Amino acid sequence: MKIDMTNWANFIVDDIFEIINGKGITVEEIESNPGDFEAVQSGEGNNGVMGYISKAYCRNKGYSYCEEACLTVARSGTSGYVSFHENGCVVGDSAKILLPKKHEAKSKQTYLFLQTLLAANRFKYTYGRKVTEALYSNTVIKLPVTTSGEPDWQWMESYIDSLHSEPLTTQNDTHVVSLDTSTWKTFGYTEVFKVCKGFYNKKPEPSGEGTIPFLSATSENNGVTEYYTLEEIANATRTGNGSNDPLSRKLFPGHAVCVTNNGSVGFAYYQAKRFTCSHDVNPLYRLDGEFTEATGLFVASVIMKDRYRWAYGRKWRPERMVHSTIDLPATPDGKPDWQWMENYIKSLPYGDRLR
Repeated sequence: MKIDMTNWANFIVDDIFEIINGKGITVEEIESNPGDFEAVQSGEGNNGVMGYISKAYCRNKGYSYCEEACLTVARSGTSGYVSFHENGCVVGDSAKILLPKKHEAKSKQTYLFLQTLLAANRFKYTYGRKVTEALYSNTVIKLPVTTSGEPDWQWMESYIDSLHSEPLTTQNDTHVVSLDTSTWKTFGYTEVFKVCKGFYNKKPEPSGEGTIPFLSATSENNGVTEYYTLEEIANATRTGNGSNDPLSRKLFPGHAVCVTNNGSVGFAYYQAKRFTCSHDVNPLYRLDGEFTEATGLFVASVIMKDRYRWAYGRKWRPERMVHSTIDLPATPDGKPDWQWMENYIKSLPYGDRLR
């Protein structure tokens, strides 16, 4: 369905939403009071969720939470980023809850429609221009309206329902069994991985003709922010000027798990083919073999579970990573059980689609 916005009308956020400000929640609280309630802060990765906490604990502490579906908006950091939480959440002091004032606006489809429109206003906010309640409540958004000039919630719902795509299929059981990690073993990173340093301090100028991925500190697109030709990589120095380095220092082989160490810290991606990257990325390689797509995805997921430990002010540079630890399934002789990881990923819904 093509959208005709000619007859849409302007509303301010305060017309549509109740805004609930977050309160401080620490990583230590999440670790000490685990549960199944999403704890949300600013951040684009994992839908803004930094961990799962006990709902009862949040209630007793008087934290800001919502037990029904809601939107959240990042106040600082990734200011203006909007995410949808179908089962509610608790928000820390770097996020706010957006709860529609009208009951008719609370369908999942309408939430997704509103999320998209609000996200289009994200450019108005930056690290230095945070999302304050006063500023955000007066943000103008355009909405489809009824003949009486009210937001047309039914139209929004119908529009989202009209967006169909061919569904993926899987032969695997769609019921995911929870992992029992009690028998996993703690490994030092240097026991399992070769921890490498990224290269570029300044991103080279692209020609638009490249095919070699460039990775940097982002939470999106599997870490890829540009593509370069081999010649562009060979000619570009680390900082844009000064002496050049050999190509072997700038190119990294595939079958790597790449971890961001700055900015959006702690995001991990499996890279199957050769790539180049900024110094804000730590490429990891197995010491005892080579990552497959399945084992790479498994390790990346485990690393991402720990990303709440890191932040812009607590970078995960290689010098710190070599002293970090990771919990992994182990064989009876105490080595990482790569075959178990492979089998587990391929047993998940759609895991049978992996090569």
